[in-house]
Amino acid sequence: MGISFEIAGNHKIESANYVTNVVPMLHPDRVLDVHDFLYILDGTWEIYENDTAYEMGKDDLLILSAGNHHYGKKPSSAGNKHMYIHLYQEAPKRSMSKRAGSISSSATALTSNSPLFHCASNPRIKQYFKEIIATHLSDNPSINQEMKEEKISLLMGLMLWEMSSLQKSLESKPKHSELISEIIDLLQTNPHHMYTTEEIADKFYVCSKTISNMFKDAYDVTFYSYQMNMKLEMVRQYLSDHPYETLANAARNYGFYDEFHLGKAFKKKYGYSPKRKI
Repeated sequence: MGISFEIAGNHKIESANYVTNVVPMLHPDRVLDVHDFLYILDGTWEIYENDTAYEMGKDDLLILSAGNHHYGKKPSSAGNKHMYIHLYQEAPKRSMSKRAGSISSSATALTSNSPLFHCASNPRIKQYFKEIIATHLSDNPSINQEMKEEKISLLMGLMLWEMSSLQKSLESKPKHSELISEIIDLLQTNPHHMYTTEEIADKFYVCSKTISNMFKDAYDVTFYSYQMNMKLEMVRQYLSDHPYETLANAARNYGFYDEFHLGKAFKKKYGYSPKRKI
């Protein structure tokens, strides 16, 4: 189920808080007239929106939209920790005026086909979530209610912007990005070995042509070229950090046949011999 929220809107919240489910509990069976932003800090929880189940783990954020039926069939894990924000429902804006004209609301909106966001790669989302709760719970006498609401609205907009940025980065990730990341991790953690496409294909249970196409699509180079460029950069850094190391040892450590082959490839990439001081 898709969601859409104005980033630059006037965001008002009804409540915000932390909860620890010391005893496993089902999500309440209810229909709210506010949007429920739920962030898991620790543990797991399965939550339904209408007929769709969402399996949540640590650093997952789920937006349960106002007017929809929310409930649980399985209890949370014991000790589940989460935080929530109940955001008032607002009518969407059609446009936003500017001195130089106008822009459509889609340019300033968080839109997603799924209400579930995996936020581990963007800690700012969690930080803004916590700041919103802290501001809501604050009883600082030097800050009046109007200032508090304005701050919450700004923080909410910043959090929605980060969520939109996260969504767009995921949409633009190259195809097979998870598999590519696993392959690159293998290359980086085993620098002494020069892998063939066939070896990689056997390790990850895909055909060698798929490996070649993935790297060509993602980086516009062959798998061999990607691996060679990565190794040469690692050699360059290694020689810089170990100025008295021999080229023969560097060649062995990074999968080259000998120092002659390393020197030739190095000079082709960087334009100078690795014997030159880096």
